Amino acid sequence: MGSARNGYRERLVLAVDVGSTVLRCHVYNPAGQIVGSAEDKINVLYPRHGCVELDHEILWQQFVAVVKEAIKDAGIQINQVASLGISTQRATFINWNKKTGEPFHNFISWQDLRAADLVKSWNGSLTLKAVHGSCRCLHFFTRRKRFLAASLINFTTQHVSLRLAWILQNMPEVKQAAEEENCCFGTIDTWLLYKLTNGSVHATDYSNASTTGVFDPYLMSWSSFLCSLLSIPISIFPPVHDTSHSFGLVDPSIFGAPIPIRALVADQQAAMFGQCCFNMGDVKLTMGTGTFMCINTGNTLHTSIAGLYPLIGWKIGEELVCLAEGNASDTGTAIKWAQELNLFTNFEDTEQMAKSVPDCGGIYFVPSFTGLQVNISWSVFIIHCENGICTHVA
Repeated sequence: MGSARNGYRERLVLAVDVGSTVLRCHVYNPAGQIVGSAEDKINVLYPRHGCVELDHEILWQQFVAVVKEAIKDAGIQINQVASLGISTQRATFINWNKKTGEPFHNFISWQDLRAADLVKSWNGSLTLKAVHGSCRCLHFFTRRKRFLAASLINFTTQHVSLRLAWILQNMPEVKQAAEEENCCFGTIDTWLLYKLTNGSVHATDYSNASTTGVFDPYLMSWSSFLCSLLSIPISIFPPVHDTSHSFGLVDPSIFGAPIPIRALVADQQAAMFGQCCFNMGDVKLTMGTGTFMCINTGNTLHTSIAGLYPLIGWKIGEELVCLAEGNASDTGTAIKWAQELNLFTNFEDTEQMAKSVPDCGGIYFVPSFTGLQVNISWSVFIIHCENGICTHVA
């Protein structure tokens, strides 16, 4: 792979995926073939009941190690790498000191429940009821879908919004730094970009921003209204760029060469793109740590009365692809839980267990220990799969 070909050395692409369970890196050649790989298990922390965190320093060390191992596995030189793209788990965030670059706390995972009481309080508050009522009136007079969406959506623990509000309420040093405009907020992609560029770039892309619950996909900007409502200084948020963008160069001291960073993307949107769901109506269903159903809605955001959440899939130049999504966060977690109860030995056994009975007798188990993100009405939207082909049969 390191030899000359047609007078020049082959240029390769590094793709890193920071999932909820595994961190992996693949090296791709110009034909799209994997020529080197490496992976490591994500080290998840549970400091207190309901709290789920990632150690930022351990994650950074794992990221660097996995990239180096993949390059070694491919048998290439670092200067053969043309670009780096990063896919990350969504809505896991961190805050750090703008001047020193030191984090104020660990990553707060998208699975974290520390803000559950705050979410419950807000969803039952007169303030949110007033917001819903006002937005219904505004939608009636303007017919703008943005107001209809705002009249329907409640807070969840999966969104960054109230977990970030909780941090600001319970960590005085973060609140003070934010008020002094000395605080940077970032999801995992933003933090890795900041570290890779030696602190010179603070940015994210539209796919990651839209999954925070603080970004207004209808205006394509951070929501000043929501930030005002939750007392979150909007100055802490990074600039938002296209999914495919020149985000900067990796500092040469990290891998030995200044690799261009060409893409940041949220993992579910990356899976959608990777499965070539480019056409309106295409559906992607991922069943990993959680179950995520995404529907391509073209260049228009879908405002769903059934509870599907409108997201930005990706933005590349003039191309904007929007998604409608519903999810449950505990699919893989439920399988692991059942295994720990000794209901089976290997994950593969569950298939035979399912096939061993003619039907479920009307009993269903929904793997959603921490709740469904949205209330998906399956009577309104049903995915029918037959012979490997999935179709929408509303």
